[in-house]
Amino acid sequence: MSNFINIDGNISFFYEDSGTDGLDPSEYTTIVLIHGWGFNGAVFRKLFPFGPEHNYRIVSLYRRGYAPTSPWTKEEVALFMSSDLEAGKEFLRLAGLQIAKFLLEFAASQEIPKYDKKRKTGGILLTGWSLGALYPHTVLAALDGLTTEELGRLETYLHAVLYYDSPTIHLGIPQPSQTQSSLASPLATVSEQWAIFKKLCTDYYVHPNPYSHDLADLNFNEPDEGRTASLSDLSEGELEQMISLEMFATHDQSPIIINPEAFRITSRRALFNVEMARYLPNVKVRILCGTEGWGLFVFSVNEMERALKDPSSVFGKDAERARDFKVVRLAKGNHFVFWDEPNWALDQFVASLND
Repeated sequence: MSNFINIDGNISFFYEDSGTDGLDPSEYTTIVLIHGWGFNGAVFRKLFPFGPEHNYRIVSLYRRGYAPTSPWTKEEVALFMSSDLEAGKEFLRLAGLQIAKFLLEFAASQEIPKYDKKRKTGGILLTGWSLGALYPHTVLAALDGLTTEELGRLETYLHAVLYYDSPTIHLGIPQPSQTQSSLASPLATVSEQWAIFKKLCTDYYVHPNPYSHDLADLNFNEPDEGRTASLSDLSEGELEQMISLEMFATHDQSPIIINPEAFRITSRRALFNVEMARYLPNVKVRILCGTEGWGLFVFSVNEMERALKDPSSVFGKDAERARDFKVVRLAKGNHFVFWDEPNWALDQFVASLND
């Protein structure tokens, strides 16, 4: 099933929904997923059939610009296509507030169960994948922009935030030189860029040691030729229904343009600021990766683990540990673990919240 949620009068978010059939209506948990670069919300459909056996309602939100969700306005585009620091900060804050308001309107309109801390049921688990991980991040960084009433309502539902395979740039961490490829070449056509990107994300990689924090132990260039890439079971027609080359080539390039310091500031506000952590103080944050994905995603998790131990070494002298947040490396899985092994991936996402 699918539907729309309207916020701020003229913004309409489209979402796909596994529904409530087979769920306990008094205590099911809602998992809201946000898709990544070039792929729309249909990418999470494989998870839907496994919701009932875990009492999970699975909702896949289509980001702004991915039809039929409302496109970005000219004023919003101007913000995220600018390298000006203040414009970048304003856009990231705006993006976070819009997702927060979606959650509030969805919870109210669907009358979903509130979170029961004792039973660990109900509420909302907000999960961002790849570029989509930026958006839960911006929610945490923008909580002081909600009214007291909105914060009170959100606190009764939102109990955890997950980032799966977030690139470094969205966290305000410089990319290692090993990630440079023709994807960034202005000479490559959109189709060529997409082919490179798709291969990087859907292949499997064997890393000498994904836990060592040594770049030499991560594989950035040699996919495992013995493994079939994710999405290989799709026809071209089926794949086209899941992607937007227009967004891939235009608006989703914004993280490359936005001033990098805007992302660093967002990370400090979201995870490393004691004052900000007083808003929704009980929210758990988990940053995850598969250990068979492209080296950049493992590197990103390793850097966030380093930040956990010494925030100032990664995010500057004003950064300090503030929220309940942990790093989790799955025992297996690449960037599309939720596609290749949906039931197992769903289990792992929720199990990561165990103390």
